[in-house]
Amino acid sequence: MQYKKVYILLVNIVTAFVVTMFFSCQSTKKNDQKYLILEDAPIAEAYEINLKYTDSGRLTAILKTSKVLDYSNKSFVYHEFPEGIVLDIIDKEGKVSVITSDYAISYQKTGLIDMRGNVDIQTADSTHLRAKQLYWDQNINWIFTDQSYKSYLPDGTINEADGFDANQDFTILNSRINDGIMFIDE
Repeated sequence: MQYKKVYILLVNIVTAFVVTMFFSCQSTKKNDQKYLILEDAPIAEAYEINLKYTDSGRLTAILKTSKVLDYSNKSFVYHEFPEGIVLDIIDKEGKVSVITSDYAISYQKTGLIDMRGNVDIQTADSTHLRAKQLYWDQNINWIFTDQSYKSYLPDGTINEADGFDANQDFTILNSRINDGIMFIDE
């Protein structure tokens, strides 16, 4: 009879232990699933940002945006600007060119900023350029696109083309498949 009580007690303890383990494992599984869902979310959000880029102590660019999403928790780190950007590029003489876009994404490892939607450039020498998409390579200070664009030069020249690449000061500009109006002095 003593054996029977010990046996029933032991069965109850083992049953309680198994049931507890079952529910605790189930709970952990649900928490893991919540963590996986959050893994796709940005690690941080910031609002009303004004970033300043410097090179050897000289201010080279100012990036302004109303919202930035920080994905530095990803293996390929990037920052997303879903509400667009205003980028002021400052040359060595202090002249400012301004680039705006409706959306942008900046890749940390490559140094590329991909700007999309109503990309608009106003250079320091009054050249005006509009494009659907534009890339700025911060590492080599180069701007390029394979999308169509339209430019308005200070002398009244209008140029439409299917892509270009240029240094960030626009002193070197390589344009592809051009069509436009050019004024030439006789």
